Amino acid sequence: MTLGIAASGPGAGRAVLATMTAAELLGRGEIGGFAVLAALTADGRLLRAETQRGGTCGLLRDNPPAAVAAIRAAERVAVITSGPDRPTPLTRFLPGAPGVGLVTGHRLPDTPGADGEPLNRAVLVRLAAGLEPAAAVAAVTASAPEADAGFIALAADGRLALADTARVARRPDAGRFEAAGDGWAVGLLHNSIAGPPDFARSVGGFAAAFLSGGRAAVRLLALAAPVPIRAAGQDRVHIDGEDRILAIETANPALPSARRRGGAIYLGSAVLREGRVVGHTASEIVVDMADGAVRAVAADQPPFVVAEMVDD
Repeated sequence: MTLGIAASGPGAGRAVLATMTAAELLGRGEIGGFAVLAALTADGRLLRAETQRGGTCGLLRDNPPAAVAAIRAAERVAVITSGPDRPTPLTRFLPGAPGVGLVTGHRLPDTPGADGEPLNRAVLVRLAAGLEPAAAVAAVTASAPEADAGFIALAADGRLALADTARVARRPDAGRFEAAGDGWAVGLLHNSIAGPPDFARSVGGFAAAFLSGGRAAVRLLALAAPVPIRAAGQDRVHIDGEDRILAIETANPALPSARRRGGAIYLGSAVLREGRVVGHTASEIVVDMADGAVRAVAADQPPFVVAEMVDD
């Protein structure tokens, strides 16, 4: 498993899904395949959604809309995701219990411990026994230092902690992010994902800003409706105050008259709000082009572009 995210607080469900999307657009590697999403609701339910292919889009495609909506609204949410087609049941990778918490992670968090119990469930058992998340993950990682696993423990009360075993901590490709504020918390662990120099901070900072109401350096620009694509001297994307794409300008003369599916926003395109450059694109997007306009592709493609904002 290459990516685990957990969040608590108002907007946690939306934050986890949006952060997973940002990670899929920014990262390269074993990502965008299987995913298991779990949530604890205020009325004491454990909700789940899962997919074997497609990452965020697969979760939205393969699960009932009502279930996804309930998870979006939840305030205790976690996900684990990696490449496609992992062994079932997928819930083995993200155990949880109402009134107790959720345990996600990366690498092989369901590795059996010395007693034969999966290590991620051992973390959950410790949460159920009353240990704080930090103590629960510390006890399990110390008990199996050479296991290939890392964990994020999210308690039902919103407390959160994460830790890697000694083996995983030695990996040069492992990343982590943890932040908390008034009524919110987020944790992220990953490995084997190629992306920006500090992938964990870029993606984790996006989640923290989402939960805190701040302005992240990394943002998702939404292609929420068909927008015009016009010829220009340089590649530019115009957005509104809600980070929705309003228009695309391109120096590629073939695009404004194209009738095909393909890329219409290039890496490094300037992002403008009210005529002022506020950032540059850090990902691309596949769209349907016709009649001088672009439209988002159906649900198998995320209708977003990642932008790195520099003056906003």
